[in-house]
Parts: sequence; C-alpha cells; structure tokens
Amino acid sequence: MESRQQQDQAQKSNDQEAPSISQSITSFYIYNPYEKRTVEVPLTNCDAFISLLKCVIGTGVLAMPLAFRCSGIVIGIVMCILLMIILTYSIHLLIHGMTECCRRRLVPQVSMPEAVQIAYEEGPTCIRWLGRTASIMTTIVIVFSQFLLCTVYLVFVAKNFKEIGDHYAESYNERLYVLGACILLLPIFMIRRLKYLVPLNLISNFVLYAGFALIMYYLFSGLPDIRDRELAKPPIQWIEFFGIAAFSLTAVGSMLVVEANMAHPQSYLGIFGVLNLAVFFILISNIFFGFVGYWRFGEEVHASITLNIPRDEILSQCIKVFIAIGIFLSYPLNGFVVITVVFSDYERSTDRSQGHSAMLEYVVRFIFLLLTGVVAVSVPNLAALTELEGALSLSNLNFLCPALIDIFLNYGYGYGRLRWKLLRDLLLILIGLIFGVVGCTAAAMQLVKDLKVTFGNI
Repeated sequence: MESRQQQDQAQKSNDQEAPSISQSITSFYIYNPYEKRTVEVPLTNCDAFISLLKCVIGTGVLAMPLAFRCSGIVIGIVMCILLMIILTYSIHLLIHGMTECCRRRLVPQVSMPEAVQIAYEEGPTCIRWLGRTASIMTTIVIVFSQFLLCTVYLVFVAKNFKEIGDHYAESYNERLYVLGACILLLPIFMIRRLKYLVPLNLISNFVLYAGFALIMYYLFSGLPDIRDRELAKPPIQWIEFFGIAAFSLTAVGSMLVVEANMAHPQSYLGIFGVLNLAVFFILISNIFFGFVGYWRFGEEVHASITLNIPRDEILSQCIKVFIAIGIFLSYPLNGFVVITVVFSDYERSTDRSQGHSAMLEYVVRFIFLLLTGVVAVSVPNLAALTELEGALSLSNLNFLCPALIDIFLNYGYGYGRLRWKLLRDLLLILIGLIFGVVGCTAAAMQLVKDLKVTFGNI
C-alpha cells in the first residue's frame, strides 16, 4: 500500500514537471521578440519610410552619373537592378538571422555585433571562441563605415557652399567651410532620440527632392545625341561603378537602426514591407539620375552632378543650397548609428537616464563630429571617399556578416535540400571578399595619393 502511494506521488510530481518542461521547449519555438520589444519613442511605419529614404538618398544619388560613366548606360542599369536585388536580399537575410538570435537567447532585441557573437557561439565548436572577437570587429566596421559616410557628407556640403561663396565673396579655403559645417551641426547632432530626428529627416527629404526637381532643368537642357554615349564600358572600369553604386544603394547600419526603433517592426520586411517600398523608390531614383546625368554630361561628369551645373546662375545656386542643406541634415541620422553601436553594451549595464550616461554620450558625439571634420579637411576627394565607404560597407555588412550568421545558425539544423543555403552563403562570402579586396585597395591607393598632395601643400 505504501509503495502504491509512493508511485502515485511520483506520478503526480512528474505530471507537475511535465508542463514546465513542455512550456520551456515550446517557448523556444514560439517566442516572438517583436511582442517583447519596447522602444521609448517608437517610429511609425511612415516615420520609418521617411528615415529610410533619408538613410540612402543623398550624395550617392548625385554620384550615380559618375558610376554610369564607368559602366555605360545598359551595363549601369542592369547592374543597378541586380546589385539592389542582391543587397536587399542580404538585408532580409541579416534581419531574419538577428531575429533568430533573439529567439534562441529569448531576448527582445540584439544589435548586429551581438548577433554575430551569438551566431559564432551557435556554430562549430572550433570557432565559438572567436565570437567576442568577431563581434568587436563588426562593431569597428560599422563605426568606420558610418564615419566615412559622415565625412563624405561634410566634404560634399563644403564643396557646394564653397562654389557659392567664391562667386559672391572672396575665395576661402574649403577647410573653413568644413569647420563652419561642423559648428552648425553641433547642436543638431546632440539630439539623442531618433523619433525627434524625423522632422529634420522630413525637411531634408523635402529640400533634397526640391533640388532634384530643379536640377532637371540642367539635365534636360541641351541633351546630346544618346548615340554619343557608350552602352557598355570595359569590365576593368566596372570596379569604380560598384564602389559608387554600393555607396548609393545601401546603408546597413542606418537600416538596422530604423528597424530597431519601429513601433511595428514586423511591417519592416515582406514583399510590400517598409524596406522593399523604400528600396524600390531609391532604385528608381538612382537609375534615373545615373542615366540622365551621364547622357547630359558624358565623360565630363564630376563626382557629384551638382558640380557640373553652372556656378553663376541663381537657379543653379538654389539647387546647390537645397541639396547641400538636405545632405547637411542627413548627418545626424547616420551619426546616430555610431552612437547606437557604441552604447549598445553600455545601456545594458547602466541606466541611460542617469546624468553621467547622458554626459558621456554628448562627449562621444562631440568627438565623433570633430574627427569627421578633421578627416574631411585632410582628404577632400569626394569620389575616393565614396568608393572606400561603399566597398568596405558592402563587402562586410551586406555580404560577409549575413552569410556567416546564417551559416552558423543553421549549423546544427541543416542547410536544406542539396545544402542550398550553404551554397548561397558561400557565394555571398566569395562576392564580398572579391569586392572588398579590390574596391578597398583601389580607393585606398587614391586616398594615399590625395594625402601626399595635401601634406605636400602644407
């Protein structure tokens, strides 16, 4: 009788433990990080769309005519479409991988460096010890890429305002215009909430597209015979095209920050998601400007199409002012990415509402702005900076990171029939390595030449 009672108690105990075990296993699969995510000041879908346009549309669009000069009209259009499809697919792959990392760690949100570390820890035993190192390297790449992007913005603003200033006043050194831009940016760059940047992004988009609309007058005036333009250039010149086009078509860090601050992040992906709609709009804008700009100016096109229009006409000066202001207001959003990455770990260990935390962030923002100004003064070559940022960001953030995260996360679960996922990821890695080595080397060689000239004139 006593034995029977013991068995009943044991069975009852097992029945009580079973639901908890079942619940823990089930929660692993049905855990939805989007439902657990909280954002202090979230973005609506409309806010996210506006911010995405602001992330990508800028100096890159104005550099697309130069990219078409390096590829030819037909090759340029085809490669723009293919490159955008690949880049958008890789962003989808990256975000899916980051979401899967959230599910496996049962956390509402992870940054890209954290996702890399988690993926390494989920991969083969022999590479798990590299997780922290890979995370740190990813952080460095994101920060450096956004740093170069912000530097390009400063150079662009300085060059355009210098042209106007030289026409109406004395010819001052371009470095003074960079200094002036940094001083004016200081109070705007101190805004700490992405939601509060949306009005600035809206104004920036408005003045940018006003400038784009006005520049049509010069692009469609005096169009030459299109047969005078080349349909395809030698493949050796395509390297520069990829560098410029990559800069124009993607901004991984900014795209992830926008998704992370959305009120409804589940609306970000999907066929008609916020990301795809913004990407389609960006692609049409880039192809249009690249095609028409190259058709109008041909081999004489500059690193920015605004540098090809006249200097002494009121309309052209208004165009340059509008576009320069739009790019100027783009700086805070792209710099916000760096601040987010730098403080991602710090936020988890301290209360961001504390005074010392806010003060530290202000100091980091000031130093970042100062350093971008120093580099903009030292290397005023807009084309070389654009190519370097595009090659570095594309190869690492668009190809290598998404592919590696996917490989390691699927290591213990399989890669599908014929291991198609593994083959896809290896192809992305190969493309990223080739593009990164070739593109960064070419851009770095040009930057070294520019630095020699700069220091030689001091």
